[in-house]
Amino acid sequence: MPMNTMWPAAASSLQQTIYRLGTLYSVYRLSLALCLIVIFIFTAERHALTFLHSTLYFDSLIIFSFVSFIQLLSLKFFTRFVSEQLFAIFLADILFLSTLTFALGGPSLSISLLFVIMVFSANFLLKKNEALIVTLISIIAVIYQQFVGTFFDVSNLNNISNSALLAFLFFLVYGLGQVSIQRFRVLETINSLQSLELLKLQNINRYILEQIELGYLVLDENYRIVVCNPAACSLLGIAPLYAYAHEQYSLIKFQKELFDLLQEKPLEEGQRFQFQSNQSHYTVDIRVQKLIVPHQALTLLTLEDSQKINQKVQQLKLASLGQLSASIAHEIRNPLAAIAQANELALDADAEQRLMLNQMIDRQSQRINQIIQQTLDMAKNRKTIMSDIVLEHFFKDLFKNDLADIQNQIALHLLKPLIVQFDESQLRQVLINLIRNAIRHNAEDAHFIQVMVHADAQHLYIDVIDFGEGIARQNLAQLFQPFFTTEINGTGLGLYLSQSICEANQAKLMYIEQKQKGACFRIECPLKT
Repeated sequence: MPMNTMWPAAASSLQQTIYRLGTLYSVYRLSLALCLIVIFIFTAERHALTFLHSTLYFDSLIIFSFVSFIQLLSLKFFTRFVSEQLFAIFLADILFLSTLTFALGGPSLSISLLFVIMVFSANFLLKKNEALIVTLISIIAVIYQQFVGTFFDVSNLNNISNSALLAFLFFLVYGLGQVSIQRFRVLETINSLQSLELLKLQNINRYILEQIELGYLVLDENYRIVVCNPAACSLLGIAPLYAYAHEQYSLIKFQKELFDLLQEKPLEEGQRFQFQSNQSHYTVDIRVQKLIVPHQALTLLTLEDSQKINQKVQQLKLASLGQLSASIAHEIRNPLAAIAQANELALDADAEQRLMLNQMIDRQSQRINQIIQQTLDMAKNRKTIMSDIVLEHFFKDLFKNDLADIQNQIALHLLKPLIVQFDESQLRQVLINLIRNAIRHNAEDAHFIQVMVHADAQHLYIDVIDFGEGIARQNLAQLFQPFFTTEINGTGLGLYLSQSICEANQAKLMYIEQKQKGACFRIECPLKT
């Protein structure tokens, strides 16, 4: 929002503040007059001896009470000309307080304090020039009413020094009031501008939440809905009307099935699970995040359609396959050329040469078949079905049924029972690829590779470590690129396919550089407790 559009709004906010303060001051005036009337009535006999004009004093209170009431009603119900009404209020105050001073025979401490309050308030509620006029009129009224008293022989000039001192105090209060009001208005303007900025950010955040495809549901510690954007409403089967109500609604009222599920097990940071409800036809993937908010414990649930997640993964695969077309053609052309050359040479070769050429043709045919098979694996629209996998049982089955030929070359380090959320068949495929790669690249004098499973507060890690030469630094940037390989017979699709599978399961596959010899490939995924 441009600055020039903010200033009018800030000025409007300042005017509203002045109006509210003016209304409070009017209430104070009326209350003061009524209290003085009550005090005078209950102490009338004693006041009759001390007041020079007790009748004038009482009549002034009655008239001022009536005028204050009328001015309060006018300010409350006729909000036009507020500045003029406030100026009239202070003129009436001057007249009233001057009359009381005259009735008391000169300035007193109590009347002086009322004058000071009036002058100070005028600095806040009136413009600078108007406040100065009120101050000057107050000074004139206090000083020269003494001379008026001498004409009626009800006062003398002994109180002139007190009046002069009070006049000086008015000027001092006026100066302090002007300094205070300037600082007040600056702070009020800054506050208004900050409020406008905050409102602008809130509107932007609301617009983003309305447009975003992800569902966001924020719950407090009592499972009341704090925020629920339209996407979350749609995924959970909640009517959008409830998303923007000012009142916080309990989750049990609008999505009892989710409430019951959350009640069964407390939510933990990084937790991920799938949810189905009779209210919605979606299978919802839900991620949990704890929000750090002062004096309140909030939980953010990020909701996404599981089918869309699989579609996005598949779209990424297909986009990658489009980019891989030229590389695939090149990779297949090389073994085809070798097959064609071997076939030509076989025509004039003897039996031993023909056997060697047939073996070459067989190897190149297998290479072509391997490239095609792995490419088809990437293109398959296979749905990822995540489930809880107990790793202790999983590895036993993996070594026994899929890696029986190299089982004695694997050292598993799994110190405590751990559970991971993953598609079991896909995790099996990734680990078979990583472990067999590690065996091929292991040092000749190394008798085994290591598979280490460990966890921290939020993540679980599966490290596959060999003790070979490791990955050359210049090859790290291309490590997970398709068709990049340092093996003569490799296709370069194994790591690329494994990384894609991990991403489809909300996990990461990364290479961890070792301080000494060897290579480490790590699968990182959210911890399931």
